[in-house]
Amino acid sequence: MKIREKGLLHQSQIFFHIPSEFARNALYCLHDSGTFYCDDQYCIERESYNNYLIMLIKKGSMTIRFKNQEFQAMKNNLVFLDCQQPHMYRANENLIFEWFHFSGISTQHYFDFLSEKNGCVFSIEESFIIPECMDQILFRAKEGNINEHFISMSIHKIMYELNEISNDATDIHEKIIIKTISYIERHFQVDINLKELAKQVNLTLFHFSRLFKKYTGYSPYEYVINFRINHAKKLLQNTKLSIKEVSIESGFNTDTHFMTTFKKHTNLTPKQFREIQF
Repeated sequence: MKIREKGLLHQSQIFFHIPSEFARNALYCLHDSGTFYCDDQYCIERESYNNYLIMLIKKGSMTIRFKNQEFQAMKNNLVFLDCQQPHMYRANENLIFEWFHFSGISTQHYFDFLSEKNGCVFSIEESFIIPECMDQILFRAKEGNINEHFISMSIHKIMYELNEISNDATDIHEKIIIKTISYIERHFQVDINLKELAKQVNLTLFHFSRLFKKYTGYSPYEYVINFRINHAKKLLQNTKLSIKEVSIESGFNTDTHFMTTFKKHTNLTPKQFREIQF
């Protein structure tokens, strides 16, 4: 079925399916699907829609807003959204994507599980199974040949693959954080450029900062300051270095900055801390 909607080009198609009662109660079930060709006027913004959505970007890029966060999805990215929550997605440029709305008893659990690990955008560059499943689902929807058990199996297979991708991404992210922390701990006495840190691990500063805070509980800047403060505490307790020398050894530009920052984090001056008996 061809459709007319702002931002959708004439090649776009949509297919509808009404799930059986058995499918609604026991399977992952398809509701509607299609392939959309869009220009940069395409935008969907909803408070709620009673299904889940999977989109596979074939060309171009889109911006997604979900749970007060903004994500970018580009070619070979898959987007998984819980449309029951407020959401928005729009084309940044000429865009082609395949999609389907679906539901199923365990979908909420799967969505929460996957989004907690990876957000709502997944890179599927290395996966051949997910594009194949998408092709199978859309081919059967277009032909009107809906075997609901097969469709359910294909949807489950997509979510299984997303979990595998998330596990791989988690391993990579942990390595990035370990590498970054090691660098900070070796270079805390000199100026640390956060943009350079992000560049070293091939991430934007925004993505790097989000990832770092997710794994450590601190922003990169907070982590650096905390590490310097803790190093200063050791020097104050275990050496007779002057406050100025402790400041330099701990990576602060000036002793004034050091004293201000130290008191902000400990409610004590360096001199007061040095006098504490542990």
